[in-house]
Amino acid sequence: MKSQLRRHLWFSRMVFALSVGLLFLPTACGNPSTLATPSASSSVSVAIVPSAATIPEGGSLSFLATVKGVADTGVTWSVQVGATGGSITSSGVYTAPNTVGTYSVVATSVADATASASANVTIELPTSTTAGDFTAVGNMTTPRGDHTATLLPNGKVLIAGGVGAGFQDLASAELYDLSTRTFAATGSMIIPRHAHSATLLADGRVLIAGGSQGVNPGTSVFTAEIYDPSTGAFTATGDLTSIGGGIYAIPGDVTTLLPDGRVFVAASNNAEIYDPHSGTFTPTGPYADPSFVYGTTVTLLSNSKVLVTGVTGCPISCSNGEAELFDPQSGTFGVTGPMMAKYYPDYGYTAALLTDGRVLFLGSDDFAADAEVYDPAAGTFASTGSTVSQELAPASRLTDGTVLVAGGQVPGGNGSTYAVLYVPASGTFEHVGEMTAGRHSHTATSLPDDTVLITGGFSGWPDPTSSAEVYKPR
Repeated sequence: MKSQLRRHLWFSRMVFALSVGLLFLPTACGNPSTLATPSASSSVSVAIVPSAATIPEGGSLSFLATVKGVADTGVTWSVQVGATGGSITSSGVYTAPNTVGTYSVVATSVADATASASANVTIELPTSTTAGDFTAVGNMTTPRGDHTATLLPNGKVLIAGGVGAGFQDLASAELYDLSTRTFAATGSMIIPRHAHSATLLADGRVLIAGGSQGVNPGTSVFTAEIYDPSTGAFTATGDLTSIGGGIYAIPGDVTTLLPDGRVFVAASNNAEIYDPHSGTFTPTGPYADPSFVYGTTVTLLSNSKVLVTGVTGCPISCSNGEAELFDPQSGTFGVTGPMMAKYYPDYGYTAALLTDGRVLFLGSDDFAADAEVYDPAAGTFASTGSTVSQELAPASRLTDGTVLVAGGQVPGGNGSTYAVLYVPASGTFEHVGEMTAGRHSHTATSLPDDTVLITGGFSGWPDPTSSAEVYKPR
Protein backbone atom coordinates (compact mmCIF):
# COMPACT_ATOMS: atom_id res chain seq x y z
CA MET A 1 0.00 0.00 0.00
CA LYS A 2 1.49 3.33 -1.02
CA SER A 3 0.53 5.93 1.57
CA GLN A 4 0.72 9.70 1.24
CA LEU A 5 3.87 9.56 3.34
CA ARG A 6 5.52 7.17 0.91
CA ARG A 7 4.89 9.57 -1.97
CA HIS A 8 6.13 12.46 0.16
CA LEU A 9 9.28 10.57 1.11
CA TRP A 10 9.97 9.48 -2.48
CA PHE A 11 9.78 12.97 -3.89
CA SER A 12 11.41 14.73 -0.94
CA ARG A 13 14.58 12.59 -1.06
CA MET A 14 14.98 12.36 2.67
CA VAL A 15 17.76 11.19 4.96
CA PHE A 16 17.50 9.99 8.54
CA ALA A 17 20.16 10.78 11.06
CA LEU A 18 23.10 8.77 12.21
CA SER A 19 22.68 7.06 15.23
CA VAL A 20 25.37 8.24 17.45
CA GLY A 21 28.20 6.41 18.85
CA LEU A 22 27.04 4.09 21.60
CA LEU A 23 28.73 3.95 24.94
CA PHE A 24 29.74 0.58 26.43
CA LEU A 25 28.64 0.73 30.04
CA PRO A 26 29.05 -2.00 32.67
CA THR A 27 26.17 -4.45 32.63
CA ALA A 28 27.21 -6.35 35.74
CA CYS A 29 29.65 -6.13 38.55
CA GLY A 30 31.25 -8.32 41.13
CA ASN A 31 33.01 -7.76 44.44
CA PRO A 32 35.59 -4.98 44.01
CA SER A 33 38.34 -6.91 45.80
CA THR A 34 41.91 -7.30 44.62
CA LEU A 35 43.32 -10.42 43.13
CA ALA A 36 47.08 -9.94 42.72
CA THR A 37 49.63 -12.56 41.78
CA PRO A 38 53.10 -10.98 41.86
CA SER A 39 56.19 -13.11 41.85
CA ALA A 40 57.86 -13.82 45.16
CA SER A 41 60.89 -11.69 44.24
CA SER A 42 58.91 -8.67 43.08
CA SER A 43 57.35 -5.85 45.09
CA VAL A 44 55.05 -4.99 42.17
CA SER A 45 51.37 -5.83 42.65
CA VAL A 46 48.38 -5.67 40.29
CA ALA A 47 44.69 -5.53 41.16
CA ILE A 48 41.53 -5.66 39.00
CA VAL A 49 38.11 -4.18 39.73
CA PRO A 50 35.74 -5.96 39.58
CA SER A 51 37.47 -9.23 40.45
CA ALA A 52 34.44 -11.27 39.34
CA ALA A 53 31.45 -10.55 37.12
CA THR A 54 28.53 -12.17 35.34
CA ILE A 55 27.42 -10.73 31.99
CA PRO A 56 25.21 -11.95 29.12
CA GLU A 57 26.47 -13.35 25.84
CA GLY A 58 27.76 -10.54 23.64
CA GLY A 59 27.64 -8.04 26.50
CA SER A 60 30.41 -5.63 27.49
CA LEU A 61 32.03 -4.65 30.78
CA SER A 62 34.82 -2.21 31.71
CA PHE A 63 37.63 -3.43 33.98
CA LEU A 64 40.03 -1.20 35.89
CA ALA A 65 43.58 -2.26 36.83
CA THR A 66 45.83 -0.61 39.39
CA VAL A 67 49.57 -1.22 39.73
CA LYS A 68 51.60 -0.55 42.88
CA GLY A 69 55.30 -0.68 43.60
CA VAL A 70 56.55 0.78 40.31
CA ALA A 71 56.49 4.12 38.54
CA ASP A 72 55.08 2.70 35.27
CA THR A 73 51.47 1.77 36.14
CA GLY A 74 50.54 0.54 32.65
CA VAL A 75 49.13 -2.93 32.02
CA THR A 76 48.48 -5.18 29.06
CA TRP A 77 45.11 -6.90 28.90
CA SER A 78 44.40 -10.43 27.69
CA VAL A 79 41.76 -13.16 27.88
CA GLN A 80 43.01 -16.45 29.30
CA VAL A 81 41.61 -18.69 26.57
CA GLY A 82 42.09 -16.29 23.66
CA ALA A 83 39.47 -15.31 21.13
CA THR A 84 37.01 -18.03 22.17
CA GLY A 85 36.73 -16.37 25.58
CA GLY A 86 35.89 -12.96 24.19
CA SER A 87 38.01 -9.89 23.52
CA ILE A 88 39.36 -6.98 25.52
CA THR A 89 40.64 -3.59 24.41
CA SER A 90 43.81 -1.84 25.55
CA SER A 91 41.67 0.30 27.85
CA GLY A 92 40.09 -2.72 29.59
CA VAL A 93 36.70 -2.93 27.85
CA TYR A 94 35.80 -6.63 27.67
CA THR A 95 33.28 -8.01 25.15
CA ALA A 96 31.87 -11.45 25.89
CA PRO A 97 31.64 -14.23 23.28
CA ASN A 98 28.34 -15.75 22.23
CA THR A 99 29.22 -18.84 24.25
CA VAL A 100 28.18 -19.68 27.80
CA GLY A 101 31.13 -20.38 30.11
CA THR A 102 33.61 -18.97 32.63
CA TYR A 103 36.75 -17.18 31.48
CA SER A 104 39.56 -15.13 32.98
CA VAL A 105 40.50 -11.57 32.11
CA VAL A 106 44.17 -10.93 32.89
CA ALA A 107 46.03 -7.66 33.50
CA THR A 108 49.82 -7.88 33.37
CA SER A 109 52.19 -5.15 34.54
CA VAL A 110 54.13 -3.51 31.72
CA ALA A 111 57.07 -2.89 34.04
CA ASP A 112 57.15 -6.43 35.50
CA ALA A 113 55.71 -9.23 33.37
CA THR A 114 55.74 -11.56 36.41
CA ALA A 115 53.14 -9.39 38.18
CA SER A 116 49.55 -9.88 37.07
CA ALA A 117 45.98 -10.22 38.30
CA SER A 118 42.95 -12.01 36.91
CA ALA A 119 39.19 -11.62 37.13
CA ASN A 120 36.69 -14.42 36.60
CA VAL A 121 33.94 -13.65 34.11
CA THR A 122 30.88 -15.88 33.85
CA ILE A 123 28.98 -15.66 30.55
CA GLU A 124 25.31 -16.57 30.63
CA LEU A 125 22.36 -16.49 28.28
CA PRO A 126 20.69 -13.05 28.13
CA THR A 127 17.83 -12.66 30.56
CA SER A 128 14.57 -12.47 28.68
CA THR A 129 13.27 -8.91 28.85
CA THR A 130 9.50 -9.04 28.76
CA ALA A 131 8.80 -5.43 29.60
CA GLY A 132 10.25 -1.96 29.72
CA ASP A 133 9.10 1.42 30.85
CA PHE A 134 8.25 4.26 28.48
CA THR A 135 7.96 7.56 30.34
CA ALA A 136 6.94 10.90 28.83
CA VAL A 137 9.54 13.65 29.35
CA GLY A 138 7.65 16.68 28.16
CA ASN A 139 7.63 18.33 24.76
CA MET A 140 10.22 19.69 22.38
CA THR A 141 10.08 23.40 21.63
CA THR A 142 8.35 22.61 18.32
CA PRO A 143 6.72 19.61 16.58
CA ARG A 144 9.22 17.76 14.37
CA GLY A 145 9.42 14.78 12.06
CA ASP A 146 12.27 13.62 9.80
CA HIS A 147 14.72 15.47 12.10
CA THR A 148 18.03 14.42 13.66
CA ALA A 149 19.13 13.78 17.24
CA THR A 150 22.83 13.59 18.16
CA LEU A 151 24.33 12.77 21.55
CA LEU A 152 27.04 15.33 22.32
CA PRO A 153 30.16 14.73 24.47
CA ASN A 154 28.67 16.98 27.17
CA GLY A 155 25.76 14.55 27.58
CA LYS A 156 23.17 16.76 25.92
CA VAL A 157 21.31 15.80 22.74
CA LEU A 158 21.23 18.14 19.75
CA ILE A 159 17.87 17.99 17.92
CA ALA A 160 17.91 19.81 14.59
CA GLY A 161 15.66 20.62 11.66
CA GLY A 162 12.92 18.41 10.33
CA VAL A 163 9.38 18.91 9.07
CA GLY A 164 7.08 21.02 11.22
CA ALA A 165 3.38 21.75 11.17
CA GLY A 166 1.98 22.24 7.69
CA PHE A 167 5.03 20.48 6.19
CA GLN A 168 7.16 23.54 6.78
CA ASP A 169 10.90 22.88 6.76
CA LEU A 170 12.58 23.82 10.03
CA ALA A 171 15.91 25.53 10.66
CA SER A 172 15.45 25.62 14.43
CA ALA A 173 17.45 23.41 16.79
CA GLU A 174 17.24 22.58 20.48
CA LEU A 175 19.07 20.70 23.23
CA TYR A 176 17.75 17.96 25.50
CA ASP A 177 19.33 18.02 28.97
CA LEU A 178 19.52 14.55 30.47
CA SER A 179 19.99 15.88 34.01
CA THR A 180 16.82 18.01 33.96
CA ARG A 181 14.85 16.17 31.27
CA THR A 182 14.05 19.46 29.58
CA PHE A 183 14.35 20.93 26.09
CA ALA A 184 15.78 24.39 25.38
CA ALA A 185 16.39 26.23 22.12
CA THR A 186 19.90 26.62 20.74
CA GLY A 187 21.16 28.36 17.59
CA SER A 188 19.31 27.76 14.32
CA MET A 189 20.69 26.12 11.20
CA ILE A 190 21.60 28.32 8.26
CA ILE A 191 19.33 26.37 5.90
CA PRO A 192 15.90 24.88 6.80
CA ARG A 193 16.00 21.18 5.93
CA HIS A 194 14.51 17.80 6.77
CA ALA A 195 15.76 14.24 6.29
CA HIS A 196 19.35 15.44 6.51
CA SER A 197 22.30 13.63 8.10
CA ALA A 198 23.98 14.50 11.40
CA THR A 199 27.43 13.12 12.26
CA LEU A 200 29.33 13.67 15.49
CA LEU A 201 32.90 14.63 14.59
CA ALA A 202 35.98 13.60 16.58
CA ASP A 203 36.33 17.11 18.04
CA GLY A 204 32.74 17.13 19.40
CA ARG A 205 31.21 19.29 16.69
CA VAL A 206 28.33 18.02 14.52
CA LEU A 207 28.27 17.90 10.72
CA ILE A 208 24.82 18.56 9.23
CA ALA A 209 24.69 17.62 5.54
CA GLY A 210 22.21 17.31 2.69
CA GLY A 211 18.53 16.69 3.18
CA SER A 212 15.52 18.09 1.40
CA GLN A 213 13.26 21.13 1.25
CA GLY A 214 9.61 21.13 0.34
CA VAL A 215 7.41 18.25 -0.79
CA ASN A 216 5.97 16.89 -4.01
CA PRO A 217 8.50 16.86 -5.55
CA GLY A 218 10.79 18.69 -3.12
CA THR A 219 14.32 19.92 -3.69
CA SER A 220 17.56 18.24 -2.63
CA VAL A 221 19.86 20.30 -0.42
CA PHE A 222 23.55 20.13 -1.28
CA THR A 223 24.86 22.42 1.46
CA ALA A 224 26.44 21.41 4.77
CA GLU A 225 27.04 23.19 8.06
CA ILE A 226 28.75 22.62 11.41
CA TYR A 227 27.24 22.94 14.90
CA ASP A 228 29.68 23.94 17.66
CA PRO A 229 28.44 23.02 21.16
CA SER A 230 30.79 25.57 22.75
CA THR A 231 29.05 28.47 20.99
CA GLY A 232 25.64 26.97 20.21
CA ALA A 233 25.97 28.26 16.65
CA PHE A 234 25.91 26.76 13.14
CA THR A 235 28.46 27.83 10.52
CA ALA A 236 28.68 26.96 6.83
CA THR A 237 31.16 24.40 5.51
CA GLY A 238 31.81 22.95 2.04
CA ASP A 239 29.00 21.74 -0.21
CA LEU A 240 28.31 18.18 -1.29
CA THR A 241 29.63 17.33 -4.75
CA SER A 242 27.05 14.65 -5.59
CA ILE A 243 25.15 14.86 -8.85
CA GLY A 244 21.88 13.21 -9.70
CA GLY A 245 19.88 13.80 -6.56
CA GLY A 246 22.17 14.36 -3.61
CA ILE A 247 21.76 12.34 -0.42
CA TYR A 248 18.64 10.22 -0.68
CA ALA A 249 17.65 7.64 1.91
CA ILE A 250 14.83 6.94 4.36
CA PRO A 251 15.38 6.17 7.22
CA GLY A 252 18.82 4.60 7.09
CA ASP A 253 21.90 6.30 8.38
CA VAL A 254 23.90 7.29 5.30
CA THR A 255 26.93 8.83 6.97
CA THR A 256 29.51 7.44 9.38
CA LEU A 257 32.64 8.73 11.09
CA LEU A 258 35.71 6.88 9.83
CA PRO A 259 38.56 5.90 12.19
CA ASP A 260 40.75 8.68 10.76
CA GLY A 261 38.19 11.37 11.62
CA ARG A 262 36.80 11.87 8.12
CA VAL A 263 33.11 11.31 7.32
CA PHE A 264 31.84 8.84 4.73
CA VAL A 265 28.66 9.91 2.90
CA ALA A 266 26.61 7.59 0.68
CA ALA A 267 25.11 10.09 -1.72
CA SER A 268 23.00 9.09 -4.70
CA ASN A 269 24.94 7.74 -7.70
CA ASN A 270 28.24 8.17 -5.85
CA ALA A 271 29.78 8.40 -2.39
CA GLU A 272 32.01 11.10 -1.01
CA ILE A 273 34.27 11.89 1.94
CA TYR A 274 34.13 14.97 4.14
CA ASP A 275 37.43 16.21 5.58
CA PRO A 276 36.78 18.30 8.72
CA HIS A 277 40.24 19.90 8.49
CA SER A 278 39.71 21.34 5.01
CA GLY A 279 35.91 21.56 5.29
CA THR A 280 35.46 19.97 1.84
CA PHE A 281 33.71 16.96 0.29
CA THR A 282 35.58 14.78 -2.22
CA PRO A 283 34.05 11.98 -4.35
CA THR A 284 35.27 8.44 -3.70
CA GLY A 285 35.73 5.78 -6.32
CA PRO A 286 32.49 4.67 -8.04
CA TYR A 287 30.15 2.04 -6.67
CA ALA A 288 31.09 -1.48 -7.79
CA ASP A 289 27.73 -1.88 -9.52
CA PRO A 290 27.07 1.04 -11.90
CA SER A 291 23.33 0.72 -11.30
CA PHE A 292 23.72 0.90 -7.51
CA VAL A 293 22.20 4.15 -6.28
CA TYR A 294 20.47 5.69 -3.31
CA GLY A 295 22.51 4.30 -0.42
CA THR A 296 19.98 3.58 2.32
CA THR A 297 22.03 2.45 5.31
CA VAL A 298 25.70 2.92 6.16
CA THR A 299 27.42 0.92 8.92
CA LEU A 300 31.06 1.08 10.01
CA LEU A 301 32.18 -2.52 10.63
CA SER A 302 34.74 -3.69 13.19
CA ASN A 303 37.25 -4.23 10.37
CA SER A 304 36.99 -0.49 9.52
CA LYS A 305 35.24 -1.17 6.22
CA VAL A 306 31.86 0.45 5.54
CA LEU A 307 28.79 -1.62 4.66
CA VAL A 308 26.45 0.28 2.35
CA THR A 309 23.02 -1.06 1.40
CA GLY A 310 20.82 0.38 -1.30
CA VAL A 311 19.08 -0.51 -4.54
CA THR A 312 19.89 -1.37 -8.11
CA GLY A 313 17.77 -1.51 -11.24
CA CYS A 314 17.31 2.25 -11.39
CA PRO A 315 15.95 4.27 -13.02
CA ILE A 316 13.44 1.65 -14.20
CA SER A 317 12.36 -0.02 -10.95
CA CYS A 318 14.81 0.73 -8.10
CA SER A 319 13.61 -2.50 -6.52
CA ASN A 320 16.61 -4.81 -6.24
CA GLY A 321 18.37 -4.77 -2.86
CA GLU A 322 22.15 -4.81 -2.92
CA ALA A 323 25.06 -4.35 -0.53
CA GLU A 324 28.57 -3.08 -1.14
CA LEU A 325 31.70 -2.69 1.00
CA PHE A 326 33.77 0.49 0.95
CA ASP A 327 37.45 0.28 1.84
CA PRO A 328 38.61 3.65 3.26
CA GLN A 329 42.26 2.73 2.64
CA SER A 330 41.86 2.22 -1.11
CA GLY A 331 38.77 4.39 -1.60
CA THR A 332 37.11 1.61 -3.60
CA PHE A 333 33.90 -0.43 -3.44
CA GLY A 334 33.25 -4.15 -3.79
CA VAL A 335 29.99 -6.14 -3.91
CA THR A 336 29.01 -8.30 -0.94
CA GLY A 337 25.87 -10.23 -0.04
CA PRO A 338 23.31 -10.29 -1.68
CA MET A 339 20.58 -9.36 0.78
CA MET A 340 17.86 -11.90 1.55
CA ALA A 341 14.92 -9.60 0.81
CA LYS A 342 13.73 -9.80 -2.76
CA TYR A 343 12.34 -6.28 -2.67
CA TYR A 344 14.14 -3.59 -0.77
CA PRO A 345 13.31 -0.05 -1.82
CA ASP A 346 15.49 3.00 -1.45
CA TYR A 347 13.96 3.84 1.91
CA GLY A 348 12.02 2.31 4.78
CA TYR A 349 14.47 0.08 6.67
CA THR A 350 17.14 0.55 9.28
CA ALA A 351 20.40 -1.08 10.37
CA ALA A 352 21.95 -1.70 13.79
CA LEU A 353 25.50 -2.89 14.50
CA LEU A 354 25.46 -5.79 16.98
CA THR A 355 28.11 -6.32 19.65
CA ASP A 356 29.50 -9.37 17.84
CA GLY A 357 30.17 -7.33 14.68
CA ARG A 358 27.17 -8.49 12.68
CA VAL A 359 24.54 -6.06 11.39
CA LEU A 360 20.77 -6.31 11.90
CA PHE A 361 18.39 -5.06 9.18
CA LEU A 362 14.64 -4.70 9.53
CA GLY A 363 11.72 -2.68 8.26
CA SER A 364 11.00 -2.50 4.55
CA ASP A 365 8.70 -1.23 1.86
CA ASP A 366 5.09 -2.41 1.78
CA PHE A 367 5.21 -2.99 5.54
CA ALA A 368 7.30 -6.17 5.47
CA ALA A 369 8.07 -7.67 8.88
CA ASP A 370 11.07 -9.89 8.12
CA ALA A 371 14.56 -9.16 9.40
CA GLU A 372 18.01 -10.33 8.39
CA VAL A 373 21.57 -10.25 9.70
CA TYR A 374 24.79 -9.58 7.79
CA ASP A 375 27.90 -11.53 8.81
CA PRO A 376 31.08 -9.62 7.80
CA ALA A 377 33.26 -12.71 8.22
CA ALA A 378 31.26 -14.68 5.65
CA GLY A 379 30.04 -11.73 3.60
CA THR A 380 26.51 -13.14 3.66
CA PHE A 381 23.02 -12.21 4.83
CA ALA A 382 20.80 -14.66 6.73
CA SER A 383 17.18 -14.43 7.81
CA THR A 384 16.47 -13.92 11.50
CA GLY A 385 13.26 -13.51 13.52
CA SER A 386 10.17 -11.64 12.38
CA THR A 387 8.19 -8.90 14.11
CA VAL A 388 5.29 -6.67 13.20
CA SER A 389 5.94 -4.11 10.49
CA GLN A 390 8.17 -1.33 11.82
CA GLU A 391 8.84 0.67 8.72
CA LEU A 392 10.36 4.12 9.29
CA ALA A 393 11.38 3.21 12.85
CA PRO A 394 14.96 3.75 14.10
CA ALA A 395 16.90 1.05 15.97
CA SER A 396 18.98 1.61 19.13
CA ARG A 397 21.42 -0.85 20.68
CA LEU A 398 21.42 -1.14 24.47
CA THR A 399 24.47 -1.97 26.59
CA ASP A 400 23.35 -5.58 27.05
CA GLY A 401 23.55 -6.07 23.27
CA THR A 402 19.81 -6.12 22.60
CA VAL A 403 18.32 -3.71 20.06
CA LEU A 404 15.25 -1.57 20.72
CA VAL A 405 12.92 -0.88 17.81
CA ALA A 406 9.89 1.23 18.74
CA GLY A 407 7.06 2.52 16.57
CA GLY A 408 6.80 2.57 12.79
CA GLN A 409 4.36 3.51 10.07
CA VAL A 410 1.06 1.69 9.81
CA PRO A 411 -1.13 1.64 6.67
CA GLY A 412 -2.67 5.06 6.24
CA GLY A 413 0.36 6.96 7.52
CA ASN A 414 -0.22 7.02 11.29
CA GLY A 415 2.40 5.99 13.83
CA SER A 416 2.49 2.78 15.88
CA THR A 417 3.19 2.50 19.63
CA TYR A 418 4.47 -1.10 19.39
CA ALA A 419 8.01 -1.73 20.69
CA VAL A 420 10.26 -4.80 20.54
CA LEU A 421 13.75 -5.87 21.57
CA TYR A 422 15.88 -7.98 19.25
CA VAL A 423 17.90 -10.57 21.18
CA PRO A 424 20.98 -11.53 19.11
CA ALA A 425 21.70 -14.74 21.04
CA SER A 426 18.33 -16.25 20.12
CA GLY A 427 17.68 -14.31 16.92
CA THR A 428 14.21 -13.41 18.14
CA PHE A 429 12.13 -10.31 18.81
CA GLU A 430 10.37 -9.80 22.16
CA HIS A 431 7.51 -7.38 22.71
CA VAL A 432 8.55 -4.96 25.48
CA GLY A 433 5.58 -2.67 25.74
CA GLU A 434 3.96 0.34 24.12
CA MET A 435 5.22 3.88 23.71
CA THR A 436 3.21 6.71 25.23
CA ALA A 437 2.48 7.95 21.70
CA GLY A 438 2.43 6.37 18.26
CA ARG A 439 5.31 7.49 16.02
CA HIS A 440 7.16 7.00 12.79
CA SER A 441 9.95 9.04 11.23
CA HIS A 442 11.10 9.85 14.77
CA THR A 443 14.50 9.61 16.48
CA ALA A 444 15.76 7.16 19.12
CA THR A 445 19.03 8.08 20.83
CA SER A 446 20.89 5.82 23.26
CA LEU A 447 21.92 7.79 26.36
CA PRO A 448 24.79 7.19 28.82
CA ASP A 449 22.41 5.91 31.53
CA ASP A 450 21.28 3.03 29.27
CA THR A 451 17.96 4.69 28.46
CA VAL A 452 16.77 5.71 25.00
CA LEU A 453 15.43 9.18 24.21
CA ILE A 454 12.60 9.09 21.64
CA THR A 455 11.52 12.37 20.07
CA GLY A 456 8.91 13.66 17.64
CA GLY A 457 7.79 11.90 14.52
CA PHE A 458 4.32 11.49 13.08
CA SER A 459 1.64 10.18 15.45
CA GLY A 460 -1.36 11.00 13.29
CA TRP A 461 -0.70 11.74 9.65
CA PRO A 462 0.15 14.35 8.43
CA ASP A 463 1.00 16.37 11.55
CA PRO A 464 4.25 15.79 13.49
CA THR A 465 4.30 15.73 17.28
CA SER A 466 6.47 17.62 19.75
CA SER A 467 6.15 14.93 22.41
CA ALA A 468 9.14 12.98 23.72
CA GLU A 469 9.67 9.97 25.96
CA VAL A 470 12.39 7.81 27.46
CA TYR A 471 12.63 4.02 27.35
CA LYS A 472 14.20 2.35 30.39
CA PRO A 473 14.78 -1.41 30.27
CA ARG A 474 13.74 -3.40 33.32
